Amino acid sequence: MRTVVLPLVLGAVLALPVAAPAQQSFGDTVSGIAQTMLQQQMDRSAFADAQRLDTPSAYQSYLMRYPNGLHKADAEQALRRLLPPVMNPDPGRPGVYPPRPGTDPVALEAAIGLNRLEKTEIQRQLTDLGYDTRGADGLWGTNTRAAIARWQAANRQPQTGYVTREQLRQIAEQHNRLAPVRPGPGSSAEQAEKALDLAPAERREIQLRLTLLGHSTQGTNGSFGPLTRSAIADWQRKQGDPATGYMTADQVRKLQRQTGG
Repeated sequence: MRTVVLPLVLGAVLALPVAAPAQQSFGDTVSGIAQTMLQQQMDRSAFADAQRLDTPSAYQSYLMRYPNGLHKADAEQALRRLLPPVMNPDPGRPGVYPPRPGTDPVALEAAIGLNRLEKTEIQRQLTDLGYDTRGADGLWGTNTRAAIARWQAANRQPQTGYVTREQLRQIAEQHNRLAPVRPGPGSSAEQAEKALDLAPAERREIQLRLTLLGHSTQGTNGSFGPLTRSAIADWQRKQGDPATGYMTADQVRKLQRQTGG
């Protein structure tokens, strides 16, 4: 009986229909490969920056941004070289290093002495830059701390969730650069871009190409928010074009030529 049943079972299994693999468009495949290459390039660049500084905070910043990065082992080895034994990471939390005396992020922010009005303005600036604090009330809770940490990560700084004087200056400068790229509703620049009817994949491609040229959009999600508009405007200024923050058909073609077609 056993010799008869086994072939029947195998035959039934082999006869079952096999689901066809999901088809993936060529464009999505290329976009995925390009994004992977971009991530690797940014990883290498971040570690090179840390090597140039060759300080504990620089390597800590790299590990915070890329906890499983290409150079994780090299960064940890550099920290072991630079930090005394008492500063080595907690064995239960690999890659986490206590701050040196005088660098506690909570104390540094407290020393600035921000009042509630100033905190409200910083929340507005962060939200305009694409780091939503979920409200601007001058009360810095979990949402604001998370927004600060996201900004710090995007700007290659330790993700403490607490600001320093220098970081406040950088946030204000970035926010000021947004002002020229806010044409009013229905402006000719906005209408020209709308007429292109860009698909999400095309928007992601534009963000990727801008980033490759050094005008980082801080992500390639296909959504043209304030950071992407600012990157477009920076690129337009470099071309000698009006810095509208909105793309035209000619500019899309120019961007493609500059990044290899």
